[in-house]
Formats: sequence, C-alpha cells, structure tokens
Amino acid sequence: MTRIRPSWWYCLWGVPFFLIGGGFFVYTTFHGIMHVTDSLTQVVVPGNAELNLQPGRYSVFLEEQSVVNGKIYSTTQSIDGLVCRVSSVKNGTTIAIEKSSMSTSYSVNGRSGHSVLEFPIQQAGRYAFACDYGENAKGPEVVVAVGSGVGEAIFRTVTVGLSAFFGGSGAGLIVVLVVVIKREHEKKRLRQSPPAPSTPAPDNRR
Repeated sequence: MTRIRPSWWYCLWGVPFFLIGGGFFVYTTFHGIMHVTDSLTQVVVPGNAELNLQPGRYSVFLEEQSVVNGKIYSTTQSIDGLVCRVSSVKNGTTIAIEKSSMSTSYSVNGRSGHSVLEFPIQQAGRYAFACDYGENAKGPEVVVAVGSGVGEAIFRTVTVGLSAFFGGSGAGLIVVLVVVIKREHEKKRLRQSPPAPSTPAPDNRR
C-alpha cells in the first residue's frame, strides 16, 4: 500500500497555535475584566468627595452591590430624588451633569454597577463631587463610582481576547489545511504516475 505524504500526524503542528490562542484569550479576558473598575473612585452617598480629574468625559455608575472600607452595600431601596453635582474646587464653576448616553455595566470582584450619569471635564484640576436627596428628603446610603474609560476598557478586552482566539485558531487551521492540500496533491500525482513495470516471475523450468 502506497503511503500518502505528508502524514496526518503533521496536523499536530497546529495544536500549539490553538492552545496559545485559547490561553491568551482566557488570560486577556480574565485579566482585563478583573481590572475594569481600577479607574473608578467609589463615593458613599449622600456624601461628597474631591476628585483630581483630567480632561475627558466621565461616567457616574450606581453600584447595586459594593464593598467600601469593609462595609457591604446592597442597593435594594428606591433612590428617587438622589441628585449629583460636580463643581471646580478652584473657582466654583458648576459642571453640567446629565443622563448617561450609553448603557455600560460591570460585575466583578463583588461589585456590580451600571452607568447613570455623565459629565465633561475641559480642564485638569480638583473637582468637588457630591450627591444627596435634598434638604428635606431622605434616602438609603448607596455607592456611586466615578471614572472614565470603563466602556472602552471592556471593548478593548473583548476585542484583544477574540483577536487572540481567532488568530490562534486561524493559524492552527492553516496548518491543517496545508496538510490536507499537500495530501490531495500527492494523491493526484500518484494517480497520474504510470504504474511501475511488473517484474516477470523467474522461469524455473530446465
């Protein structure tokens, strides 16, 4: 029986590409998601905080589940009437704050939240951030997180992870396809080659 080359065993050269792509996908996704909230500053409200902000667009996230200084917060009550404000510490200029234009959410490290407000910062500096229910209103203590780039970080994590996965899988498939194509070419060559002349049987008659 004629052996077809290359052997199917050569397909195993594609396995490392699958493993590398899959491994990088898992690492990138896990690492990126675990650190997606690193840029956020948590504020327990009603309350206030002074933030050092750079130019950009910032989001305010309401955290349904959160932990601050060892205390667990769970938002189950209504927060109707909660109002947030941003102003410059330097000159008291009020920064316009409005409803979030994009819905971004996260759930990681015991924290889960979704975007509710956003505001622009034109100049770097210190800014006062405060939220309350008004002078004559009361409501539950909740945690909000202020920061920028969360949506971009999630998108980047998913994009890089999927690129690694499909890149590794694609390279592995290319190895398999090369083996298949070469085997088909070898089969075609063997079919077109003239048969080897048969050797006549020895004449033992005397």
